[in-house]
Amino acid sequence: MTTNFLKKSGSSGGLNAMVDDKFEYALGPPDSGFSIFLAERTKKVHFIRHAEGYHNVATKESGANDCLHRGEATAADHPLYDSRLTEKGIQQSVDLKKYLAKRPSGSRSFTAFDLVVVSPLTRTCETALHVFGTPRPPGSPAFLTKGEAPPG
Repeated sequence: MTTNFLKKSGSSGGLNAMVDDKFEYALGPPDSGFSIFLAERTKKVHFIRHAEGYHNVATKESGANDCLHRGEATAADHPLYDSRLTEKGIQQSVDLKKYLAKRPSGSRSFTAFDLVVVSPLTRTCETALHVFGTPRPPGSPAFLTKGEAPPG
């Protein structure tokens, strides 16, 4: 059973806002418009902060962000410029991967994302690497990635 929902427009003339737009809501399988199978028809956006970096340790030890100020020096000359993850940060990333792998997400692993967008900073790239694994070359299906191809 399908139902067209018509909405009266607030503009003068009282036109039906959704007439002839070919959009229908229906109870049924995922391709029918409206269904109870939302996980198969929606996109999820997740934001993950980078794990602990050496700059985080420095600010924690000093008790302030003053250690991050560079004064007259260029950003590249600062010792904490583009800092890497600490061992604790690497472990945080690995723990997050394990946590995400246990979460249900429809019919696929929670770490099987269609797209991962990462800042070019080293600490964010390292976090993504430990959480999501080595990226595949653009356009390369998962089964063609080295080490993942089926035997034979």
